[in-house]
Amino acid sequence: MQAHGELKVRRDVVKRVSSSPHTVTEADNLDALKDFVARGFHADVIYIDPPYNTGKDFVYRDNFRQRREVRSEHFGQWHAEWLSMMLPRIILAREVLADTGFIFVSIGESEAAHLRLIMNEVFGEDCFAGQLIWKKGGTGKNDSKYAVIEHEYVLCYAKSASNPGFNLDPHAQTSTRYNHSDEKGNYSLVRLDSKTLGYLPSLDFSITGPDGREYWPHQPEGKSQVARWRWGKDKVSEHYEELVFRRGFVYTKNYEKKGARPRSILDGERFGVTRTGRKDAEEALGIQGTFDFPKPVRLIKHLIAIAGGADAVVLDFFAGSGTTAQAVAELNREDGGSRSVHLVQIAQPTEASSPARRAGFDSVADICLARVQALDGLDFSHIRLTPIEE
Repeated sequence: MQAHGELKVRRDVVKRVSSSPHTVTEADNLDALKDFVARGFHADVIYIDPPYNTGKDFVYRDNFRQRREVRSEHFGQWHAEWLSMMLPRIILAREVLADTGFIFVSIGESEAAHLRLIMNEVFGEDCFAGQLIWKKGGTGKNDSKYAVIEHEYVLCYAKSASNPGFNLDPHAQTSTRYNHSDEKGNYSLVRLDSKTLGYLPSLDFSITGPDGREYWPHQPEGKSQVARWRWGKDKVSEHYEELVFRRGFVYTKNYEKKGARPRSILDGERFGVTRTGRKDAEEALGIQGTFDFPKPVRLIKHLIAIAGGADAVVLDFFAGSGTTAQAVAELNREDGGSRSVHLVQIAQPTEASSPARRAGFDSVADICLARVQALDGLDFSHIRLTPIEE
């Protein structure tokens, strides 16, 4: 699947910092993504917080004749226009994403189901890595006759289904009891046979125990060809000394690790809430009321940490107030990492009577640039892409 249109823009470097990998690109993100593809740029982690299609003015109005359109009879005109904006950007984002990379997309209730459909189409259902639920705080508007919405989602996809998965979350709790130990540390026992992974004849074979007994995957009563081993013959042979034979079953040792796989519910102080994000932006800029709903720095730090290494290349092409840059700067400061961040923000005009305009910010891009400029130890190059009129 390919995105539409050729790149027809002028690329101006407003400010170049050759000693720093970080960039802020002032442009329509469709143009910026095409530029990234043309230059062979790749990101390890992509995070975006696109507009939620809540009825406010729509900034990203692509040329209707050129864009890849989502048909309105399938989704309704209201959703189709938003999805037609998102689809080519998601297609290009996949091209930009490194083979081992992850993309995270924050989204509200109104478009979550529709967005997941097009993400499945572009990335493939087998690359779906989770739908995280972030509790955004507050009590929610009490004007609904149904449930009050107090959460948003973060859709997660891997570039490849062979991706080894997320990094461990050192703060995540696990219910596993590590009640055995050896010279390597504490461990729990996990049965080598499984009834839920899908039967494969090549993984249904006998293993000879130290006592000479033949062990087979334990089939459910009255059934066959259901259970199979989690390991193949070669791995069983290679790691035979690590197996535990007990009470007619074969076990592997699951050693205790620092942390656990990330959880899908993002609730609590460590992930922040809406007011946390607003406070982050206000403190960074020294001005109140410049941005409506910025995500908390803590939330973005968590997503980057579970998806990328200490040298990850991070991209946010709906940069808004620049929260992702602050998240990268703080992570690098905390763990000594060398992550780079690349932001894209269109020069969307601020409201004439808004606190942002009164503070001298004519556009959202101005806010983003000011916030990144204020970050300690994060010099950046400023790039501007201008469409070339035919």
